[in-house]
Order: sequence, then structure tokens, then C-alpha cells
Amino acid sequence: MKVMNKMMQKIYISLLALVVIFTCANAEARVRINLTDPNSDPLPTALVPFDGETGDEQNVGLQIRNIIASNLQNSGLFNVVDTKAHLQSRNSLRTSGILLNEWRLINVEAVMTGHIEIITDGNQQRKAKVEFRLYDPYGSSDKPIIAKSYTADINFWRHIGHRISDDVYTALTGESGYFTTRIVHIAEEKKGDKKLKKLCVMDQDGGNYQCLTDGNHLVLTPRFNPSMQKIVYMSYANGFPRLYLLDLPTGKQEIVGDFEGLNSSPRFSPDGKTLVMTLTKGHAGNPEIYSMDLETKKLKRLTFNRGIDTSPSFSPDGKKIVFNSNRGGKPALYIMDADGNRVKRLTFGAGLYYAPVWSPRGDNIAFVKSYKGRFSIGVIDPDGSEIRQLTESFLDESPTWAPNGRVIIFARQMGDQTKLYTIDITGYNERQLITPMDASDPAWSPLLK
Repeated sequence: MKVMNKMMQKIYISLLALVVIFTCANAEARVRINLTDPNSDPLPTALVPFDGETGDEQNVGLQIRNIIASNLQNSGLFNVVDTKAHLQSRNSLRTSGILLNEWRLINVEAVMTGHIEIITDGNQQRKAKVEFRLYDPYGSSDKPIIAKSYTADINFWRHIGHRISDDVYTALTGESGYFTTRIVHIAEEKKGDKKLKKLCVMDQDGGNYQCLTDGNHLVLTPRFNPSMQKIVYMSYANGFPRLYLLDLPTGKQEIVGDFEGLNSSPRFSPDGKTLVMTLTKGHAGNPEIYSMDLETKKLKRLTFNRGIDTSPSFSPDGKKIVFNSNRGGKPALYIMDADGNRVKRLTFGAGLYYAPVWSPRGDNIAFVKSYKGRFSIGVIDPDGSEIRQLTESFLDESPTWAPNGRVIIFARQMGDQTKLYTIDITGYNERQLITPMDASDPAWSPLLK
């Protein structure tokens, strides 16, 4: 295990110290974006570069503004207007305040303005204090929809940008954002004729990239705890598979369990206190699903079938588990109670179904479907009433949800390369997430606080 460097540990710990100075909201704010309409046009949005007294402040402010612009544009829900089209300058905003008519003339429907100040505290640490306001040019007053101020170590300017992105997203959609998150995955690096698999983590936009293992041992299936910054994953560090639990803020890791046979497909319960996984212990190598209380380490077998039962995933209320099984003759999706009772088949018809994962919203289950030699990502209602295919490729796999349940990240194999892609649950806005190495097996973190 490669020890997390001190800078990354500081990032995880210091994110918790980010201060919200003030917040206000306009009761007349309108939710403009319909997240369920794939044909709706992106919302024209103006993001004014943050005002600052010094060149250093304006430079950092511009970088934060660009992070926000990239996040909103990449969501597919916003069209960030080029700053060259702005009619009201930063100087005018400083002296005259927001002039809503100036923004209506260029047909924008949301305007963000802000100010940045770099201060040095008593410990000689440089901090950025960033204030922003979001306006509705067509509102009944010039009061902002939302206004906040964040203060944090200047090294965490990217995090401030992600936090503001979430604020803007929430104010204009009515739902929580997903930008202040991280994505863990397996990175693949070629060294000669060998391919090393490393456990790596990054911001949801690819920033702050770091590998947590050195590739000397095979690692697979990392999964984030839904309530804290912990990762469970499988490693062959001792020559046979074990499940490990890694605490990101401290870098501390522990063995979750040392079970005979295969240990695979771990996932947390919604409260983060229980793991479900696939084990082959004690039943002639046949994969079965178990749950384990992380505090007591007590195991409970949930499936009892001659078929292969694997890839369990909890519903967001913790009452159900969806899983993959070939007990009906071919791989399909099944749902059972969290205690293993009342098993019900979910998918039928042509094709093979794998890797189910329940949406944090509870309204969909993502899966991989194999049909005529091609693998695609789809979603299905938990009652099986509606099923939709989202992607079309030779080999798409390993879907996982953003914490707001609106975006899916997955791995796509193209020739001898594997890359990460995201797609909206409407099936629109598919895009590649750039990583320095090939990447697979992604898992999304909860929102960083």
C-alpha cells in the first residue's frame, strides 16, 4: 500500500474547515431547468470574473470562475456565455451594482457576480475569501437568488469553485449538485509488457489526481462509503484476494475480512455501517452474497442457490438489494429484501444483464446489458415497468451514480484502451472524463462537506 502523501491528507482534512460566512436566498427565485426533459435547451448563464483589488486576487478569482464555468457547461444544463458578450463590466458592477437590463439585452437568464480577497491570518497562512451572488435578470427585484461567502486556504481554490458550482446548480434546478465530489477508480499503466493496476482518486472533473497504490499488487472494485470519505476495495497484496477499508483523510487502512476463496463486489449500505459482498467460502467455490456488520464483523449469508449470485447493491432506504444471478439459466437482475428473503426477478427477454447499482434517488437501477456481442449501459425502474438503454458501444461497463442520481459514470473499452465516460440519465450529454492513464471500475464519492 502506498501511503497517501501529506498534501492529499491535508486536502481531505482542510476541506472540512471551509467556512461559510453568510447566506441568503430570494423567496421569489424560480427553478428554471427541467432535469427530466432531454430536449430542453441549456440555460444561458453569465459568470462574471471575480472582482479583486490586486492582480493576484483577480488571477485566482479567474481560475475559480473558470472551474465553475467548466462544471456548469459540462453538466449539459447550462450554456455559459462568453465574457466578451457581457455588456456590464466589473467596474460598472462595482460602482453601480447589478443592472439587470444590461443582462436581459444579451438574453441570459442567470448572472453570477463575485468578489475575492486574499488575506493572511495570524499563522501566516494565505486564505481566499470569495463572495458571490446569483441574479435572475427577469425577476421582480434586483435582490440575488442566493448569496454566499466562502473562506479557505488559498491552496483549495478548486474546492471553492466546486462548492459554488453546487450552489448555482441547486439554486437553478432545485436539486443538489454533484461537483464537490471525488471519483475513485482503477488506473492501468503499461510498463514494458506488464500492465499495472493502481487505485487512484481524483476530483469529479479530473483535478487533484493521485494514485493511492503503486501497482505492485492487483486491486479491483473500489467503492466509496456513501456517508464518509472511506473506500473499500479488493487487493491481492498477500497473493490472494482480501477486502480492505481505506480512510482517505488519515491514510489508515484495515483488512475488512480474511475469507477463504473469492472476496469480490463489495458495496456499502446507505448508512455506511454494513457491507454486502460476494464470497465463495464453504460452498464448493459457488459465489453467494453475504452481508457484514462493519463494527462486529459478523457475517450473514443472504443467498442460497446453485446459481452464481454476485454484484449486490442496496436500495437507498436500505430495505432491498438488487443483484445479478444466472439462477434462471442466464445472467439477469433480481431484487430481494435486505435479509435475503422474497427474491424477485427483475429483467427478462433477450440479452444478459450484469453489474446492477441502485440510484441514490431510488427511482432507477443502472446495469450493463450484453446483447449480440455488445455491452451497453441502461437503467430500469425498480418495479421493472420501464427499461431504457443509455449508451451504445462495443464494451461499456461498471456504471456508478453521482450522489444526486442524475449522472452515471462508466468505463468504455476501445481497442486496447479503457476510458471513463459520463452520461445524463436522459441518455444525453455523453462525454469523456480525461485521465492521465487508462481507467476502469469508477465509483463516485458522497459530497465533500
